[in-house]
Amino acid sequence: MAESLRRLRDPKFLPQGVYDELLKGERLGKPEASVIRELVDEGAVKVSRPADTSVVHRLIKLAAEDEGKPLHRAEAEAIALSMELGGVVISDDHVARSTARLVNAELHGTGYLVGRMYQERHISKDEAMRKVGEMRRAGWRLGEDDYQAILDHLRAA
Repeated sequence: MAESLRRLRDPKFLPQGVYDELLKGERLGKPEASVIRELVDEGAVKVSRPADTSVVHRLIKLAAEDEGKPLHRAEAEAIALSMELGGVVISDDHVARSTARLVNAELHGTGYLVGRMYQERHISKDEAMRKVGEMRRAGWRLGEDDYQAILDHLRAA
C-alpha cells in the first residue's frame, strides 16, 4: 500500500496534529502508523500546519454548534489545511465529514485512496477489492451497505 500511496500524482500533506496522533499509534504497534511515518521520513508526504490557526478554532466551534459533538483538533487541522491548499481531506470521522460539508471542503474516506490507486493504475481491480476487505477486517469502520457499494463500484469499473 505504501508504494501505491507514493505513486499517487497529487502532493500529499499531513497536518502536524494527525502526524502526532499517528506516532502515538506506532508506539501501540499499529502498522499503518509505521507506513505513514516511513512516507513522511522519505518526503513522499509532507507534514504541515495550517497557516491560520483561527480557522482550526472556528471549525471546532462550528462542529460543536452544528453537530453537538466535538471535532478533534487533528481533524480540524486537516480540514483547515485542505481549505488553505485547495486539497482533499481523507477522513472516516463522521463529525469531520459533516463539518467539511458545512465549509465546502472536499472530504473523502479512506476508500477514496484505494479508488485513486486503482484509477491511476497503481493496483489492479482484484487488489483494490482485496485491500478494501483487508482494511475492513483490520478495523476500518465501514458499514455493510457502504462496503458492498465500494465492491459493486469496483466490479463495475
